[in-house]
Amino acid sequence: MYLEKMESGRRIQIQQPGDAINEGFMCKIEVFIDETNEVLIHAPVSRGRLVDLPKFVSYALQVHADNAIYRFRAKVVEYLKLDGFDMVKFKVLDEGEKTQRRDAFRFDCAIAVEFSIIHDNGEQSETEHGLIIDISAGGIKMFSDIDMDEGALLNVQLQLGKEFIVAFGDVRTKMRIPKTKKSRYLFQYGVRFSMMPEGDKERIIRFIYQEQRDQLKKAHRI
Repeated sequence: MYLEKMESGRRIQIQQPGDAINEGFMCKIEVFIDETNEVLIHAPVSRGRLVDLPKFVSYALQVHADNAIYRFRAKVVEYLKLDGFDMVKFKVLDEGEKTQRRDAFRFDCAIAVEFSIIHDNGEQSETEHGLIIDISAGGIKMFSDIDMDEGALLNVQLQLGKEFIVAFGDVRTKMRIPKTKKSRYLFQYGVRFSMMPEGDKERIIRFIYQEQRDQLKKAHRI
């Protein structure tokens, strides 16, 4: 959907799991390969040394353009040299999602969530359950065993600390999760919020800031 934003020469931010919106490594796109959905990026450098990006980790690639942020999931394919420059090739795993800059502050988490599917006639399904793994003021990513189509409308009930928020949203992305001993869920969904009051967005952003501050305090105590 937004893969055309992967233009040669454009700046791109590589984020590892747990990075806040302004963290990560800012690099430059060399070329995007349409046939394979792979993007070749100038390898990130820190303190004069190449940054090691493990292949088994899922990364977020963020392209800043048109006063918005286009975010893609990706995995490292290989490191290589091109005309003497160190490059890293990523396999892009989805078509991306667009968020306004203020809605892009996100937080990796593990929060239980309840939701209902809104049918075409306006009726709602029974309450279903899932696990939020990523949240921002613009939406969530969650695991669930419920099989839903992209475009499905949801009523989502969020308990964020002491805050309770009811949000409406639609399923933007769907991915089946490979079955392993550690994974008890069948699907991963990306849900975009809609019809959310600005006050509720601010409450989500405050929750994210507070959780990040608490994590930093815990890290300094170790």
